[in-house]
Amino acid sequence: MLSNTLRPFGLVIVSILIGFSSCADNESVSLSTEDYYLNHVAFAGNGVVYRYESVNDMTLPDEYWHYRYSAGRRGNYFHSTMYLQNGQIVQRTKERLTREMSQLLSLDLTYTDERGIHEIPTQVLDNQTFIFGPIDSTTTAKHVISYWDTSVDSVRVVFNKERILLGSMEYEYNGQLLTAIHVRTKELLETETEGFTTSEWEGEEIYAQDIGLVYYKKTISPVFALEYRLAETLPFSFFQSKTTEPN
Repeated sequence: MLSNTLRPFGLVIVSILIGFSSCADNESVSLSTEDYYLNHVAFAGNGVVYRYESVNDMTLPDEYWHYRYSAGRRGNYFHSTMYLQNGQIVQRTKERLTREMSQLLSLDLTYTDERGIHEIPTQVLDNQTFIFGPIDSTTTAKHVISYWDTSVDSVRVVFNKERILLGSMEYEYNGQLLTAIHVRTKELLETETEGFTTSEWEGEEIYAQDIGLVYYKKTISPVFALEYRLAETLPFSFFQSKTTEPN
C-alpha cells in the first residue's frame, strides 16, 4: 500500500508502464526522440485522451490522460492532464519544447474531499523531462518539484524523477510492431514533517514513434509494482461526454 503522504501524488506517480513483447535495446536512436515523446498531429487542437489500463492488477482503476500540443510565435508547448473516469482532474502539467529537450514549466495537483475540490501548486526546482535528439544510455533527463501536500496535514514533499534513455526497441500495440524507445526511470520521494522520510523506486517507460507513452512500470517494492499500458485513444469531446463532472 502507498502511504498517505503519496496522496494525491500517489495517483500521479502510479502512471507509467512496461509491456514489451519483443525488446532488444540498441546503442542509439537515430531519429529525434521528440517524435516518440509526443504525437504532434494527434495532440494538436483539442488533443486526444489516452486510456491506460493496469497490466497486473485489474482492480486498479484506468487512467485517462488528455494530451495536447500547441505551437505559436511564443513557442511550442506540450500540455497533459490526468483525469479519473468521472472527469475529476488529478494533475495538470505544461512543458516547453525546445530543440534540445522538453522543459517542465508547471505541474499542479488536485484532490477532492468533503469540502470540495482543492488544487496544490508545486514549485519546479529542476525542469528537464525528456531529452531530444540522438541518444544513448548516458542520456539522462531530470526534473524535481516541491509542494505542500495539504491533503494530509500540510506535509512538505520533494519529488525527483530521472529518465535514462536506453535505446530503441519494438513494442506491440493493436497487433502492430512499433518502433519505440526504452527508458529506465528512477524516482525519489522525500516527505518532511518532524524529519525526512525517503521512498525511492525504479521503473521503465516505453514511448512509441508518433504515439507517445504506451507503457510504464513502477516497482515500488519487491512485492508491489504498478504496471500500465495504453488500451485505447479517445477524442477529447467523446471523453467529456462520458464524464460526470464538467472539465
